[in-house]
Amino acid sequence: MAQRVNRIVFVNPVGDLETISPDGSDRRLLSSGDIFFQFPAWSPDGRRIAAVGGAPNRIGIFVFEDREDSALEPPAPRVVYESKREAPVYVFWSPDGRHLSFITNRPEEQSLGLHVASLTDAPRPASSRLVATGRPCFWDWSADGKHILLHTGLAGEAGAQIRFIDPFNPSGGYASIARPGLFQAPGIARSGRFWAFGQVNRAGELQLVVDERNANNRLLVPHHGVAAIGWSPTRDQLAYISPTEPVRTYYGPLRLLDATTGKVTLLTDDTVLAFFWSPNGRHIAYFTLAQIAEYIRHNVLPNADAAARDGGFQNRAEEAEDETGETESPGSEESQAARAIWFNLWVVDIERGEHRLISTFEPAETFVDYFLPFFDQYALSHRIWSPDSDAIVLPILRRSADGSEHTLVYVIPTLRKGEAPRPIAEGSMAFWSQC
Repeated sequence: MAQRVNRIVFVNPVGDLETISPDGSDRRLLSSGDIFFQFPAWSPDGRRIAAVGGAPNRIGIFVFEDREDSALEPPAPRVVYESKREAPVYVFWSPDGRHLSFITNRPEEQSLGLHVASLTDAPRPASSRLVATGRPCFWDWSADGKHILLHTGLAGEAGAQIRFIDPFNPSGGYASIARPGLFQAPGIARSGRFWAFGQVNRAGELQLVVDERNANNRLLVPHHGVAAIGWSPTRDQLAYISPTEPVRTYYGPLRLLDATTGKVTLLTDDTVLAFFWSPNGRHIAYFTLAQIAEYIRHNVLPNADAAARDGGFQNRAEEAEDETGETESPGSEESQAARAIWFNLWVVDIERGEHRLISTFEPAETFVDYFLPFFDQYALSHRIWSPDSDAIVLPILRRSADGSEHTLVYVIPTLRKGEAPRPIAEGSMAFWSQC
């Protein structure tokens, strides 16, 4: 059993990595220099952190050890990958923590490359290999770390695929198992018994598909628009959202599919923007819009399908066009007003069917621009829930009376009523250790 860690990693205002205890104590600086880091991901055992880092003359993937002496002097990271032409944009640990999967931009091919690096080798940098290409590129690891369920390409494209690959022998991969539909990240149940994805059938209808290992059983659930899915970490239950109308986004009601019985339960008919399972599998945290105009939903929040078409895991354009066709500066009053987005954070108890409004907050820009459009993929690799399933960590925007803005890392308790969110550090993105 993994030793208890219970720490939070975050990116501070100057782009360095730090870790901290949930009560704000024992703060450790992991990096100090000219490299700006993004989306740090904890290894399953909580000992290491992988992050994408970039500087004017250097961009790559670096792995840090979170040690008690880090507060005294930042340890030198291990270089996993570096390239001046093919920049990495996302990292995802294998379940055993022995390998790191990541994607890179391949501008010459207008594609993305999926790589797997072994972290068991002694030499530095770590050895890595290209195992697949495609645009966009989404995937999930099997629980035993021996296979990857890969989704590449867009619905309707000739080269689009959903297939299993052996990341250590990619030439021995399997044929595509379906025609990809409108979805992003596929998923493998923790038990390994089921896997799920989206497909387009021969009649052109969109369906969620749940396949069962070593059986001919297949569940087909029709849906509108784009579907975003996520397996329970403890049971063969699949949560998913999709719109009630055929629009090209995944915002919509949250439902729960029991893979063993085929029963679908509506958890909420509100418009859900993203959802995240608690580690104990009993709760789902989900986000909805709070007192916001339809204009914001359709024009400010990124469109999932458009983001995927752009290749995924990239920032959207920072300029908006007003009704006259003129381009507004991101710093203008009109642009700032449009970006004043407020979210409701809810938690639903799966067993009791009870919903509780936990907090209403203004999310950090990085959370809206980078994280939400691909939350279904990030939910596989980056945790916002505490290991004890009793709190959530979020970057929240705070505005001062003088008009200045600060992004703070907040720990938000979820189980006890009346317990207020507490700020623990200033930072733009934050994630909890898995143990």
